[in-house]
Amino acid sequence: MIAVTAAPTLEGYQVVVYKGVARSETFEELQRNAESLGANAILNICYDGALDVDTLFHGAAVVIRPISMSLPHIAEERRFSPQICGRTKNPNDATARSE
Repeated sequence: MIAVTAAPTLEGYQVVVYKGVARSETFEELQRNAESLGANAILNICYDGALDVDTLFHGAAVVIRPISMSLPHIAEERRFSPQICGRTKNPNDATARSE
């Protein structure tokens, strides 16, 4: 199943990866095109019925995940990431940073 909205965001979800623009002549093909790009959602879907072009439906193919899943993961990374926290202080290591 793929989420589809005409809005630029989907409430309660965070865009984690932009996969490209999904395009197609039919709505069903648009969904298949987005899935083939590796997306699980299409944002900003638009129907260009007034234009004389082959592509009628288009939108941003993205990967989304619930915000509630995203926040604990980010907090966990910040808490234990050596790039953010620095090295553990070792009394035998003269180059260790003091905190």
